[in-house]
Amino acid sequence: MLIFDAHLDLSMNALEWNRDYTRPLQEIREREQGQTDRADRGHGTVCFPEMRRGNVGVCVATLIGRYVKPTNHLRGWYSPEQAWAQTQGQLAWYRAMEEKGEMSQIANATQLDAAVEVWAHDPPPGAPVYYVLSLEGADSMVTIGHVERSYEQGLRAIGPANFGPGTYAQGTHASGGIGAKGRELLREMGGLGIILDVSHLCDESF
Repeated sequence: MLIFDAHLDLSMNALEWNRDYTRPLQEIREREQGQTDRADRGHGTVCFPEMRRGNVGVCVATLIGRYVKPTNHLRGWYSPEQAWAQTQGQLAWYRAMEEKGEMSQIANATQLDAAVEVWAHDPPPGAPVYYVLSLEGADSMVTIGHVERSYEQGLRAIGPANFGPGTYAQGTHASGGIGAKGRELLREMGGLGIILDVSHLCDESF
């Protein structure tokens, strides 16, 4: 049975946690033993071999780069440009995984049908994990023009906010509506046909 995982922070964990998802899970965990920079070190649950073993053949894979203003004490980047650069580095990791044959991007319905065809029957050993590219929190969109640039790179879903206050909307544990910038973002997304992910929106922004 094909399993579709609707949210995986693969690139962020690969780059910020330094996890090589091409390796066996036990090896990833063992390599983190003794590391204390993050609370969940040594307890990872995802890698490509395990996804294949569990028939998780399709997923929504994220980009994430939070911009934090001086009054925001959450972890994040101190300018939208830094946040954008972070997501571009994460995108480069997905491209590297595509070149290695580990992943394959889904950018249209035809590609989605092809992915389901591979995984819903008897996938060959080493079949790529197919992914829909999503942006978790839109703070890295320096301008509205960056939305179309991202669409051309294959971005197909955007969550306007992540945790805390955001540029385009307010997220988990924050409050307030989306404002003029948020409405402009929604219009641009609608024009391009980008999926709206409301997962992290606070009640007012929702």
